[in-house]
Amino acid sequence: MGKFISSLLGVVCLIASAQAQFMQDINGRVVSEVTYTNVEGSPYLMEEANTGIVRMAKDDKVYDGLKLRYDAYKDEVEYEKDGKLYRLGPEISSFSLATGDALYEFRRGFPAVGDQTENSFYRVLTDGNTKLLKRYEMKMREEKPYNSATVTKRFDLDEQLYVLKKGTLYPVKTGDRKGIMKLVSDEKNLMNYVIKEEQLNFKTEDDIAKLLEEYDAYKAGRKGDN
Repeated sequence: MGKFISSLLGVVCLIASAQAQFMQDINGRVVSEVTYTNVEGSPYLMEEANTGIVRMAKDDKVYDGLKLRYDAYKDEVEYEKDGKLYRLGPEISSFSLATGDALYEFRRGFPAVGDQTENSFYRVLTDGNTKLLKRYEMKMREEKPYNSATVTKRFDLDEQLYVLKKGTLYPVKTGDRKGIMKLVSDEKNLMNYVIKEEQLNFKTEDDIAKLLEEYDAYKAGRKGDN
């Protein structure tokens, strides 16, 4: 057992500027809580823990009422129980957490794209046949000021929207009406009507979500009429 713990410590020591403390999660697996030193900012999407649920990948079991934080640097979920912190990774398929004004639902299992794999978590913004997803990724960046020997490290959050359509993830950007319209071009006339009626300018992700919801609703209605 001592050799096992020592090997785990050796692995964690490879993480830049990290210190680790070991404990057990709900499955009895030895996991690590990682804290970062000499790095500006936080690896968490939200610094404060929020109440939420996690769903296990193996048996679809749900644990609710947990205090959760999403580590967007390691793409892992941290939860608190009986005053202790635990880490969950590949063993969960989804999780959600509720803030004061929004519900954040995250899932994995989407097609690999870019640097992301099927194990990467995405926030689900719309959940129809055509989904709008959001990827949060915390990057640790280093800066060395001119004529200085000091290197400054900080966490910066990158955000990327994706549309999932027919098994493929397409990156999209707010404000890019042309790129978004390409994805719904099979219903171009109707979507142009929706844009005009709803006064969508695509400057926010809510406008993209609204268009995709209308697109899916029309597709479902047409199929039902057949």
